[in-house]
Amino acid sequence: MKRNWLTLLFMALLLGFIPISSCVDQCNGPCGCYPVYENQEFTITTFSTETLFRADRNFLVDPNRFYFHQTLYKAFWVSGLRELTVNVKPHFNSLFSNSAYACSPAASFSEETLKTIRLINKKPIRVNENEFLEIGDIINEKFILTQNFQMERKIVDFLSTNHRFQKNERLYLKFTSKPDSDIEIMFDIEIELDNGIVHIFNNETMKINGG
Repeated sequence: MKRNWLTLLFMALLLGFIPISSCVDQCNGPCGCYPVYENQEFTITTFSTETLFRADRNFLVDPNRFYFHQTLYKAFWVSGLRELTVNVKPHFNSLFSNSAYACSPAASFSEETLKTIRLINKKPIRVNENEFLEIGDIINEKFILTQNFQMERKIVDFLSTNHRFQKNERLYLKFTSKPDSDIEIMFDIEIELDNGIVHIFNNETMKINGG
């Protein structure tokens, strides 16, 4: 009988039903005993851009086609980065701890914050009878920015959030003015970070129909 109790006690310790030593005070978090998951940080080295149109999902554009202005987006994202912190996986007290399934690594954010975006028009164009774009015009107010196609913000409002980029996160710019004929706008994108580095994309284009 005593042997059976010892066997049950050993199994309970092995499976984690009974805490072992000082781990009692360290296992209250979602990651088991002594979790070391922290927010990861990276530094940005490069951005990339692409033009796409949005239907039920994102599609790359046909360069020979004009698109409805409400479905056409210029996307940009961090395409090159250098890790600044590395997460070490926590160890678990039990072989079958439920916390092992509930715990996920923390999100990864850029060390830099977004300071400003400048959209600079590169060729004169008539949008409609009330709007004309001249070379050198800052045309930020002609665009909105969205992260998820659900909530749209003016660029100036988004900049006020001190945005830090996440891995694989895309930001989308949409031209808001409706042209009365097919047009192709051309502009530079300047993405300035709080460390003073400016990433520049020259002669970006968007073909918008007059429908």
